[in-house]
Amino acid sequence: MVDHIVANPFFGIVLSVSLYLIGAALHKRWRIALFTPLVFAIIVIILLLLVAQIPFETYDEGGQFISLWITPATVALAIKLEKNFSHLKKNVTAILAGIGLGVLFHTVLIILLSIVFQFNEQLAATLLPKSVTTAIAIGVSESLGGIVSLTVAVVVFTGVIGTIVGPPIFKLFKINDPVAQGIAMGSGSHAMGTTKAIEMGDVQGAMSGLAILLTGIAVVIIAPFGLMVIQALF
Repeated sequence: MVDHIVANPFFGIVLSVSLYLIGAALHKRWRIALFTPLVFAIIVIILLLLVAQIPFETYDEGGQFISLWITPATVALAIKLEKNFSHLKKNVTAILAGIGLGVLFHTVLIILLSIVFQFNEQLAATLLPKSVTTAIAIGVSESLGGIVSLTVAVVVFTGVIGTIVGPPIFKLFKINDPVAQGIAMGSGSHAMGTTKAIEMGDVQGAMSGLAILLTGIAVVIIAPFGLMVIQALF
C-alpha cells in the first residue's frame, strides 16, 4: 500500500506543497531561519527520503512538475516591476552598475577559487552560473561544459543561504533603501531571494525580479570570458 502511494506521481507534488505550507505557517508564528518555507521543505524532504529509503527518482516523478513552473513564475515577477517602474527610472544607472560589478566580482571570485583549490574547467563551469535562476543556470552550465545536476544543487544552496542571511546583513549594515535591498536579493539569490524580497515589500520584490533578469543576462555574457581565463591559467 505504502509503495503504491509513493510510486504515484502525486506523492512528490503533495509532499512538496504540504511541507512548504507547513513551513510557511511555522515561519509566520516563529521567525526562525529554519522555518523559511523553502528551507524547511527541502530539509524535511531530504530527511524523509533518507529515512524511508525512497529513491529521489521516485519522488521526482511528481516533484519535476513543480519545477516546470520555475520559468513562468520568474517571468510573472514582471507584473510587480510594471507597478513600480518609477523606481527603475530613478535608479537605472545605479542598478545597472551594481549588477554589472556584482557579476564581475562573482566571476573573479570563482577564478580565484579555481586557482586556490585547483578546480578543473568542468567544475569551474559548474560554479560560474551559481547565482542566477535555475532556468538560466542550466543553459549556461551546459554551454560551458559544466555538471548540470551539480549546478542546480549549488544554485539551490546559494538561494537558500541568500534568503537566510540577506535580511540580517541589511540590518547589520543599515541598508534600508528598498531598491538596494531588492537588487541585492535578486542578484545574489535569484528566485528564492525574490520570494523573501516580496515578503519585505512591493518595491523590494519588483527590484529583485528585475535583478534576476539583468543578472542572468550579465552572467550569460561574462561567464564564458571567465572560463577562458581559467583555461588560459591552467
